[in-house]
Amino acid sequence: MAKQKKIEDKYKILDQIDHILLRPQTYVGSNKPHTSVKYLINDGGEVENKKVTFIPSFIKIFDEIITNSIDENKLNKNLNRIKVNIDTEKNVISVEDNGGIVVKMHKEYNQYVPEVIFGNLMSGSNYDDEDARTGAGLNGFGAKLTNIFSSEFNISTCDGKKQYTQKFFNNMKSRKKPTIKAMSRKHTKITFKPDLTQFGLKNIDDDHFQIIKKRVYDLAACNPHIKIYFNGKVINFKSFEDYIKLYTDEYFYEKDKNDTWCVGIALSENGFQQISFANSTETYDGGTHVDYIMNQIIAQLRAFFEKKHKVDVKPSELRNHMFLFLNSTIINPSFSSQTKEKLITESKEFGSTFEISKKMVQAILKSEIVNSILDWIEHKKDAQDNKLQRDLNRRLSKIKVEKLIDSKGKDRWKHTLAVFEGDSASSAFRKYRNTQLMGGFSLRGKIANVSDISNTKLADNREIVNLMAAIGLKLGQPVDLKSLRYGKVLFYVDADCLESDTLIVTKNGDKKISNINYDDIILTHTGEYKQIKKIIEKDISKYIEIEVNGNTIKCSDNHELMIMRDGEIIKIKAKELLYTDHLLLKDKN
Repeated sequence: MAKQKKIEDKYKILDQIDHILLRPQTYVGSNKPHTSVKYLINDGGEVENKKVTFIPSFIKIFDEIITNSIDENKLNKNLNRIKVNIDTEKNVISVEDNGGIVVKMHKEYNQYVPEVIFGNLMSGSNYDDEDARTGAGLNGFGAKLTNIFSSEFNISTCDGKKQYTQKFFNNMKSRKKPTIKAMSRKHTKITFKPDLTQFGLKNIDDDHFQIIKKRVYDLAACNPHIKIYFNGKVINFKSFEDYIKLYTDEYFYEKDKNDTWCVGIALSENGFQQISFANSTETYDGGTHVDYIMNQIIAQLRAFFEKKHKVDVKPSELRNHMFLFLNSTIINPSFSSQTKEKLITESKEFGSTFEISKKMVQAILKSEIVNSILDWIEHKKDAQDNKLQRDLNRRLSKIKVEKLIDSKGKDRWKHTLAVFEGDSASSAFRKYRNTQLMGGFSLRGKIANVSDISNTKLADNREIVNLMAAIGLKLGQPVDLKSLRYGKVLFYVDADCLESDTLIVTKNGDKKISNINYDDIILTHTGEYKQIKKIIEKDISKYIEIEVNGNTIKCSDNHELMIMRDGEIIKIKAKELLYTDHLLLKDKN
């Protein structure tokens, strides 16, 4: 039995700092190791995929500091330079910009403004909801979280007149009094030493170094008007398009005149991929801004495939062939969590609109993206057909064929199956067939032309499936005559099924039906050649002989004739013909 905890151990009151340290995932993300494949920047300045293991919360505390500088640029255009340095030997990170924080006493809190900003939770300048913010910060935690997760945290800032310096330590629980002196060089520099014990780290290893480096490159791409340095080296991006070139040489790109929306589309061979930013914050999980752009493109692509290729492709299937690059500026952005991995602001509240141009859509429609989708459609169709074949073949092996008049002899591949249109047509066959070599099968109606129907319709056609089972055929498999139930299949059809150019196998060579005469010798269902007139004479159907102008005409008793009787023109069957009737013949002229 588990030992019951004391009330004092079960219920505790924590101050805010201890709560943040105890539950970091709520504020800065997980402090557990996470392994994944990420895009990184190699020593040559090129993008490469690399498997890394990192602590998400560690990356977040760096991001909180540099995002402050990026956000400040929105308010102060004179801030146009940011320098990032990482000392992996001393485990120290610094971020410096050429802005500056006003060095004045806040009368309400009796603290200088820099201390209010960096040394007090829930402090900040983004609490007026009527302001149109284009920065990423909102909740008032920001850089204070970095302070809390640092063993040392140093501030140095100058507003052009006074320099303010102050040191925090012990996870922001302790601080020294600020030092103020005269200075004219505007700047703000934050230098912090992460409390590595909070992240289970011994040092800033290469994986974390590379991820932070990539983040600095991302920010330089989203803000090409700011000169950004990493460990003394300037990162040169003239536009967001230059950033896309790190990933691919083939892409489609457009933007609006204010760079509020910068969009790039490329082919993806690994499912849908996206690298998106909202106000310079990378949204790893995408969000409403990604959906806003992709839905426009997908709607156009879907209409294209429906119209030109007669196929309805699901939106998710179309997305899987595209790689989206997106840099957007959103007014008063909202994110799914403090870690800001997903934008949740509704599109109607973006503060701006963007419409993918017809020119870009046309370029995509002519690109390898469409070819990739077509290849996928064909592959999917083949996969469906293969599955259909397997399912049908399993059914064929179990089917007990209805209406099959089976033959009885050996060497089945030598047998002939006679196929009739309806039961009545096969009635005489039962009487006159060779039971050892001939089987019969009745269809309900005329046989379908399987070259004109899909495998799906073929599998759903009960008559065809039964016929295949009767013969011993299977879809998608080579035919071995000796494994078949019947080696030959003869179709008995009504005369009205024969077109004028139907070929008949004769002993003297193939002929068209229009050229056949009674004296021709043709191939019969028994595999023998016989004279047509003799076949007709021996047919079990009743025939009537009619003499017209000295010529004898033979027809079945149900053959319809046009006659004149008692002054009226009527249609009758041959068996109803009277001696006094007058036949009406068509004038060749």
